[in-house]
Amino acid sequence: MASFGTTLRRWTGRRHIPAIAAGLAVVLLVFWVAFELTLTAAMRDAETQAQRRLALFDRTLEAIIERFHYLPVAISQARETRAALDNPSDPAAIEAANGFLSQLNETAGASEIFLMEDTGSVVAASNWWTLTSLVGTNYSFRPYFADAMARGRAEYYAFGISTNVPGLFLSQRVDGPDGPLGVAVTKINLGEIEAAWWRSGELIGIVDINDVVILSTRPDWRDRPLQPIPLSQVSAIAGQQRYGENGIDNTGIMADRWQSRGAEFALLAGTDPETAGYFMLQELRLPKHGWSILAFTPLAPLYASAITMAMAAALACAALILIVVLFEQRRRLVAQRLADHNQLEQRVAERTEDLHTINEQLRAEIAERVRAERAEREAQQGLVQAAKMASLGQALAGVAHEVSQPVAALATHLASARLLEQRRGGTELGPVLSAMDKVAERLSSLTGHLKTFSRKETQANQEADIGVAIANALDLTDHRLRQVGVDVEYRRPRPPIRVSAHPVHLEQVLINLIANAADAMQDAPMRVLSIGVSHQNATASIAIADTGMGIAPADMSNLFDPFYTTKPAGKGLGLGLAISYGLIRDSGGTITVRSKPGQGSTFVVTLPLADANSISPSSLVGDGARRADEGTTIFTPVRNAGGTSHTSRPAADPPASIGGKGKTANREQKA
Repeated sequence: MASFGTTLRRWTGRRHIPAIAAGLAVVLLVFWVAFELTLTAAMRDAETQAQRRLALFDRTLEAIIERFHYLPVAISQARETRAALDNPSDPAAIEAANGFLSQLNETAGASEIFLMEDTGSVVAASNWWTLTSLVGTNYSFRPYFADAMARGRAEYYAFGISTNVPGLFLSQRVDGPDGPLGVAVTKINLGEIEAAWWRSGELIGIVDINDVVILSTRPDWRDRPLQPIPLSQVSAIAGQQRYGENGIDNTGIMADRWQSRGAEFALLAGTDPETAGYFMLQELRLPKHGWSILAFTPLAPLYASAITMAMAAALACAALILIVVLFEQRRRLVAQRLADHNQLEQRVAERTEDLHTINEQLRAEIAERVRAERAEREAQQGLVQAAKMASLGQALAGVAHEVSQPVAALATHLASARLLEQRRGGTELGPVLSAMDKVAERLSSLTGHLKTFSRKETQANQEADIGVAIANALDLTDHRLRQVGVDVEYRRPRPPIRVSAHPVHLEQVLINLIANAADAMQDAPMRVLSIGVSHQNATASIAIADTGMGIAPADMSNLFDPFYTTKPAGKGLGLGLAISYGLIRDSGGTITVRSKPGQGSTFVVTLPLADANSISPSSLVGDGARRADEGTTIFTPVRNAGGTSHTSRPAADPPASIGGKGKTANREQKA
């Protein structure tokens, strides 16, 4: 404070008085220039906005009026109105005209619609049934009647005598063969646009040819002139009853009106602070109706804004001068403060970065926990479903056991029946008994497969015949293959190939791969399942290929993971391939897959041979063999000349059908 006081006394010495006076003059000059510029810009902006609002209000007003312009013409051409004017004493014609006008107004939504004789008397109206009915009233003194009779059509804004509601009257002359019959009139209530203006918060009014306000956002302005009009003109207007029974209130709204700064201004009289004082006046003429729309913009906010901006500019100028004076003294202090401020900002930025890093770590931990919980829930659901499937397998084993005895009894009875038929020498029941024998043999084969599949496993090393395992798997999946409509291409290997694997495990893996292939081909245009068998050195390979949609490259790495599935929700658990992979691995073999999207997939199961010396290494099973990229030999089965697919099975095996597109492919073809 002592330093500031010393500086002040030093600058207020006599030799500095001219500099102080010059500084004050500069500040005052800046204030005046800023005030003039800001006020001029504010007025131009207010004028532009007012012109836009007036144009918008004009379009809104014209849209409302144009909506009803067709009504007088339509009424003048209607059969009911002409009949009423031709026979005004006919009650039926008058009643028909009243009904027509009422129904028309319900659709149009005008205030009133009425029909006048050539004498000016109303013969029919849309409100004929109300207490304020216009029927029987004579409006020949109204200009809209006289002008329509003279010129064909007219419009006139006036106060409704019967309804006490002002509105715009649109009239159309009704011409007959011998001259005018009368006038059709539509009254439009413009209260809708008045309410819209009031909601906008604007101070707006519409004046007619007499400079009397007919519509306004201020109800107390209605039926008042902008400025007092001569008494002679008031008397002439009163005869038309344009402004109701009380006439106009000759108290002027504006006390004065003048031009300045390229704009028009008005001084509004009154005690209401919202409508009294100085205003900018914007006028938009509507020559079509003889009206003018006036918009009043208060000057007080414009002057207040200009004064505020001028004071701000003056203060800024004074501050600038003061800064120049004190700059050298405060330069070092400001530099020090800036350095301290920068250091503080750097610390805040470092702390913010640390907090951001911690938040990211927390988000990652939360996301990892959510994923772990979701995986746990999915595993629990998979275990529950696996338990259900195990219970279902036990039930199927029981059903197979119970069904096998009746099937055996049925086979015995069929054999007895066949013997009796042979002794009698009959030939009629032979085909029926053969068909029934095949059905019984089919049931016996299926129940046998189910019992073998459900038998408790042993830990001893076992051997499996690949041909038998594939035949059993095809039998158990026959219904699914038929349901999808799959053609099967397969030749049974000759001689039989035996591998070191549990027979049930091998059947389980093959059933899962065949079922997956059927699901993959469900929506494919061509559904062919190809099964090929080969052996090389000390291993045998089973290749199962489909013509489905293939597997996406992104899913290949997770294909054998537990609970990973590409099927829709509810169609699979994602355990089949994982279990199959484990069973083949426990048997000392491998399972691989190759797939191209849109061209199908090929699963190759490789197992060690049970007796590597029992089969010639050079022998192949099936025709058209080709070697896979992974060293696995895949056989593409060959169709016969007729195009029908064939598979092979020993004659001792029971016959079975392969699912196809409405066909049954023969499995009994010897190599």
